[in-house]
Amino acid sequence: MKKFLPLLSLPLLLILASCGGGGGSAGTCNGSSSVCFPSSSSNNPPSTTTTPPPSTTGTTPPATTTPAPIGKPSDFANICTPSSEKSWARAHLDDVYLWYNEIINVPPENYSTPASYFDALLVRSRDRFSFTSDKSEIDGFFEAGEDVGYGLRLVNSFGTLRVAYVQPNSPASGQNIQRGAQIIGINGASITTLSADTQIAALYPTKAGATNRFDILDVGAAGSRTVTLTAATVVGAPVLSSQVITTPENKKVGYIVFTDHIATAEDPLIVAVRRFLAIGIDELVIDVRYNGGGYLYIANDLASMIGGTRVQNRVFERLQFNDKHPEQTNDPSNRLLFTTIGRAGQFLPQLNLSRVFLLTTSRTCSASESIINGLSPFMQVITVGGTTCGKPYGFQQTDNCTTAYFASRFSGVNDLGQGGYTNGFSPTCSVPDDLDHALGDTAERQLASALYYAKNGTCSVSSFAKAQGLREEIRLPELDAKRQLWRENRIIK
Repeated sequence: MKKFLPLLSLPLLLILASCGGGGGSAGTCNGSSSVCFPSSSSNNPPSTTTTPPPSTTGTTPPATTTPAPIGKPSDFANICTPSSEKSWARAHLDDVYLWYNEIINVPPENYSTPASYFDALLVRSRDRFSFTSDKSEIDGFFEAGEDVGYGLRLVNSFGTLRVAYVQPNSPASGQNIQRGAQIIGINGASITTLSADTQIAALYPTKAGATNRFDILDVGAAGSRTVTLTAATVVGAPVLSSQVITTPENKKVGYIVFTDHIATAEDPLIVAVRRFLAIGIDELVIDVRYNGGGYLYIANDLASMIGGTRVQNRVFERLQFNDKHPEQTNDPSNRLLFTTIGRAGQFLPQLNLSRVFLLTTSRTCSASESIINGLSPFMQVITVGGTTCGKPYGFQQTDNCTTAYFASRFSGVNDLGQGGYTNGFSPTCSVPDDLDHALGDTAERQLASALYYAKNGTCSVSSFAKAQGLREEIRLPELDAKRQLWRENRIIK
């Protein structure tokens, strides 16, 4: 968990609060983005588990690292006492962690919970993505899209707290809160006078039924309004919208707003692509500017539909594990191939495009970056927006007692063996996010720039000038670090 500064300095907190990456919430990731996979039993990880980057293989551990603990994770699994759970966490990291040989030993008795002990053992100089969560809570999000809150996605944009998007049928949508709205007050107090903890408690309630009042400044409004929001379990739509845009040149452009690689994304993605195929689109724009990742198989499905026959049976992503598990790195089942069949057995429609546009920001992480990396050997991948979070590492959720552990376990490379993009993917066209226009509005800067490139084969001069004229938004963990880590993941199931 990141620590937060008092919000007397809101711009600084906003800097600290950002999916790329840190993504965290998981932290979706975004230096290198993480990819998450669904959970497995703690003792028998599936053969498809991704491997951590081999960057430390064969190196001599620093003198400050500790010898491996005595015992295996199975010696302590599901013995639900604080001492045994801490022993399990230490043994688990020593077994699967990409940087197991750089762990600095800390006394377990200094930490009140197994989760805090796990966090203290992580090699933070390399790893800002690994995390823990309550098992039932994380399963509800990745499998069903369930999240307690108001249905708002908030971002820190150049010193202001603004709404990136609103989930349909949520408390926020019921109050007509829309993209771009700025939160300027909470429960009658200016946001600039409130501590970070106070803001977090109000903005990210942990239980349904919690009620708070917010002063909202809508885009273009002369004054603010006050709304009362009551938290609920919101079932999010990972595919917020899809549409076909007809350009003045009578070209048809498919556009999808894709926010989370969770299990419930598969069907709406297939439905959208089937529609695009029936209409006969000429270009495709995937908006992943707020997509920190999730299940890797969802990324594989989408990339397979985009590439079509040109990519079939080639490697989408090859998983590489630490040097304790060469059998996993060499296991053919740890190569994710482009496919024509979805996880539930559905036929995946094939667009057979020669190029694709992705709208990106520093919150574009992990599994979203896998789409860029996996397709790049086979087609032109044009990114419009900002540099991605840089998370080539992934997890396999491993449960012990009531806690789900996400340790960076593998790194991913494409068909040409390319990976290691810890600095993210720089955009083809640098264009700032435009919170003053709705997603899908052809006047919105990033989408407008993609359409310009599709027509002219080059970046828009006006968009480039706007990007140069703005300081780059600093990417920080969101106000609620836990949820951010959830969303910056590359996970194998």
